[in-house]
Amino acid sequence: MRGRLLILTVLLVIGALPAYAQGLLPAQFAGWVSTDVVEVQAPQLEKFAGNAAPVLREYGVEIAQRRTFARGGQGLTIIIYRAKDPTGAFGAYSFLRSPGMTGPKLTDHSSVSSERALILVGNFVLDVSGKIVPALRADLIALAKAMESRADQGSYPLLWQYLPDDHRVPRSDRYVLGLVALNQLLPIANGDWVGFSNGAEAELARYDLNGQEVTLLVVEYPDPQLAAQELKELAKSFNLNPVDVQSATGSEAKPLFARQSSSLVAIVAGARTPAAAKTLLESVQYHQALTWNEPSYSFVAPGLPMIIARIIVATGVLCLFALISGIAFGGVRIFVKHFWPGKVFDRDGYIEILQLGISSKPIEAKDFY
Repeated sequence: MRGRLLILTVLLVIGALPAYAQGLLPAQFAGWVSTDVVEVQAPQLEKFAGNAAPVLREYGVEIAQRRTFARGGQGLTIIIYRAKDPTGAFGAYSFLRSPGMTGPKLTDHSSVSSERALILVGNFVLDVSGKIVPALRADLIALAKAMESRADQGSYPLLWQYLPDDHRVPRSDRYVLGLVALNQLLPIANGDWVGFSNGAEAELARYDLNGQEVTLLVVEYPDPQLAAQELKELAKSFNLNPVDVQSATGSEAKPLFARQSSSLVAIVAGARTPAAAKTLLESVQYHQALTWNEPSYSFVAPGLPMIIARIIVATGVLCLFALISGIAFGGVRIFVKHFWPGKVFDRDGYIEILQLGISSKPIEAKDFY
């Protein structure tokens, strides 16, 4: 009996494994049917992502699944990455996107090239590859809609909104959460020189200034005091805001331009002149909007006729209450004394009557009612 129970348990576990593997991507969509599925955990992401795997792990990618689909003799491969939250998925999407990806808009965050498409849906990143990807716009939109019910629909980071549009290299912006991604995108120093350990998050983009490519890094800190502290730390490791870039290049500390605005610090690396760096830094506008919604009340003073009418009504209510209370108090007392004299009220043991003896008839308590 125990042996049969053990075999049944093993069969149930084995049967549940394929169902778990099919949990990320649907087995079919828009006529496309899955023919193969491979799933890996975070430590084996190199199998799908290659050199980008360490960065994806830093963004919190927990699991990845690759499915091949077929329809009418055509093939399609989709790799889906699941991150812990939409913030990490947004970073993974921005890192996997290549500058050459344009194409039609599938969702609010999507990029398409001739043989590849990237789609961000909540905490999922879909990497679609095939020879007919641009022609599958309707199919990919349907797939994204199907994934919305499975995804964590939290909010995405908004740091990219502070990046100026002028002279920016298209699709060069990257959301950065840690040193692994930063060292690949901007390897200018060792250690945590940005301050990720203090809760910082950053957005990076490339800019073309008169034929020269410079990098703009926008870093947001939890509060302005911490931003000012990190800016002072930058001055210890870099030649911060030098007047002459040429003379600063020969020094041990690398030239770097930075500017603080509230809890935001904008950093420019690779600029040839302070004027170019200043123009780019001043174009970063940081605005904080604080809203506090409270219920509002509008008071309108009533007119004299309304006041008199309310007084009359209130007086009538008080008189009616006094009448009802008097009847209730006196009536109940009289009723009880009439049917149960000396039993409830004015009992002989609890009442005394002083008599002058003028009349020979003794006075009793019931004589008062």
